[in-house]
Amino acid sequence: MSTNLILPSQIPWAEIKGQDLESLLYWLFDSMGAKNLEWRIGGNGAGTSDSGRDLELEFFAASPDGSMSKQTWWIEAKGRSGTVDAKDVKEAVLNAQSRLNLDVLVVATNTQFSNPTRDWVKEWQKSHPRPVVKLWEKPQLESLCSKNPLAIIRLHKRALSPQGRVEVVSSKLWQYSQLSDGAALAEIWKDRDKVEIDERALFALIASEFANGDIYERPWAATVSDDRLAYAMCHGLLNFIHLISRSEGYGIDQKPIIKSLAYLVHFATHRLGSNRTSSLIQNFWGEDFPEEAKKIILKPIFLVLTSEVEDACMSDCSRITGEMSCLSESEAKLFWGRFDASRISSKIENEKVIRIESYESPCKVGFKVGVKRNCPIFALERPHENVSEALRIISEITRVRVCSNGGQK
Repeated sequence: MSTNLILPSQIPWAEIKGQDLESLLYWLFDSMGAKNLEWRIGGNGAGTSDSGRDLELEFFAASPDGSMSKQTWWIEAKGRSGTVDAKDVKEAVLNAQSRLNLDVLVVATNTQFSNPTRDWVKEWQKSHPRPVVKLWEKPQLESLCSKNPLAIIRLHKRALSPQGRVEVVSSKLWQYSQLSDGAALAEIWKDRDKVEIDERALFALIASEFANGDIYERPWAATVSDDRLAYAMCHGLLNFIHLISRSEGYGIDQKPIIKSLAYLVHFATHRLGSNRTSSLIQNFWGEDFPEEAKKIILKPIFLVLTSEVEDACMSDCSRITGEMSCLSESEAKLFWGRFDASRISSKIENEKVIRIESYESPCKVGFKVGVKRNCPIFALERPHENVSEALRIISEITRVRVCSNGGQK
């Protein structure tokens, strides 16, 4: 499987001039770890083909004694249709020489520099060790963009390889708290057999699907191994507070994160069994993790999980009737199909709803119910504090429902 994220042949270098080249360089350096990025008015004036903007930034590196050293970089963009004129490079170098605090000058172009220009820079550098002058042309930019795909995705999505699209979806969530759109998800789904989806990418795909796509059309968890499914669930739970707090900070809806974890817990329960899933949930945090913190994390997740199972089970139940609390009627009808790999082709509120149970009707799942024994899923209280029992009930309901829906056992 190819790990190349960028398809260099698909980058339209001839079109990347002016502000496009400036933006590409900005996001490229941002991806490379640059700090304090700031646009400056360049020495050629605002009317030039380069928009007259240069980029100033800083890199920090650890010294052998553990202290941090700072380097100041100055970037000049030279978007051209042909070879960069030598006088433009010489002017940039001589202007940079007057800046006493400058460590590195990068002159970057979407085309190439002439051999005489490169030779002039080498000769100048021999007598002027500072600033260090770097000439970046098309091959260097292609290489750097391949290593930092987020730099190119903002301008030219078609230049991403299938694996590159996966990495972008993952990075957008985990680095920037952003969820991807349905078009991006559809593209990855089409190439799902060609890409590697790790636990971080799987969680990001599922969360994006709940926010902007259709989890019934693209049931991502059905496409991965049991181990990858378990890793994704645990990774999401471990980072739950981080994801929720960052979502709050960016003003992003938290519901897709919660629904994604409910989906993963449910899927793991169906695939791995309730005992193994319960053990994973209760033990992966370690002995020192506070029990109260676990309850805070699990409460909203299990509220959604049990509400979804209740709604889906009630949708065609002759014993229980009432209002849907989490799913729409159409979602309830499709619900059990999300577990069926062979068919691969919101509201979340903690509020009271009215449900009526008929003691005369049997349970479709096969639970022993009667006048003194209520439906176990509806009678379940505080499932986040009784994980083993909650998952045992949900596992049995899912097993029977998926089988009766024509899915796999």
